[in-house]
Amino acid sequence: MTPIGIVLALTTALCWAIVPLIYRRNMGDLSFPEVNAIRSFGFVGAMVLLVLFQGTGMPPALRGPHFLLLLAATLLGNVFGDVLYLSSIAKIGVGRAVAITSTYPLVVTVLSALWLGERITLPIAVGTVSVVAGLNLLRKGNDADRGHLPEAKRGFLLALATALCWGLSIPVTRWLLLETDLSSTDLNFWRSLVFFPSVWALWLLRCRLGYHRPERILALRGRSWLALNGAGALALALGGTLLALALQQAPASVVTPITASSPLISTLLAISFLGETSTRRQWVGIALVVVGSAVISF
Repeated sequence: MTPIGIVLALTTALCWAIVPLIYRRNMGDLSFPEVNAIRSFGFVGAMVLLVLFQGTGMPPALRGPHFLLLLAATLLGNVFGDVLYLSSIAKIGVGRAVAITSTYPLVVTVLSALWLGERITLPIAVGTVSVVAGLNLLRKGNDADRGHLPEAKRGFLLALATALCWGLSIPVTRWLLLETDLSSTDLNFWRSLVFFPSVWALWLLRCRLGYHRPERILALRGRSWLALNGAGALALALGGTLLALALQQAPASVVTPITASSPLISTLLAISFLGETSTRRQWVGIALVVVGSAVISF
């Protein structure tokens, strides 16, 4: 196992864990598709700076099937997956949605074995199951039943679709890194250019359908604009580049369960800095995530 791949995966999880705390203070009554559109500026801007810092000039162009796969990975991981996630929450509540969608590391493990030819050892399998179980225990309380049975079924299917979208995007990203000459920064740069028009097109469509009012974004305070774009730079630019680096150093079946521990870090940060409390069940979840990540790492 490559130690640097483990460190990069943990650093990615830290980036992803800080962002929800920024959202909590700056989202107001905005929906996530609106936040996604705003933070796209931070994503693109930070990636331009990273490419300039890399000093290798304009990244090589992606053409044909490689571009289509990058488009698919971006839409699945950062656009459709997140929209499906929010829809599943609306149907069945946060607790159930998080429980079902947190199974995406299992999807990555299976696909990594079948498509990428990665060897799934017993520690990887046991550690992945431990992380998934721990994430389920970390969710906040139990949600009451929402709506009628058909709504619950739709919510369950939406949550499964979310896990599938997230689980598909990571093996595709690793395959692109292995099959092209792109660096992790180059790949994430092209992802940002795909992400930007995609989220704004989705926002415009939702405005046309009556889900959003354009003035809501314009009315957002300047400080909140900066904070949300900072979150985009942290989660999508830095976190995405670190994830790609980790996938260059270690198998996707190892990297994913470790990066999926970001809810654990978010919980610990909320306890330390926001004064939140945790139940005994959540502390058991924390222990399972820590043990699972440790088992995978060795």
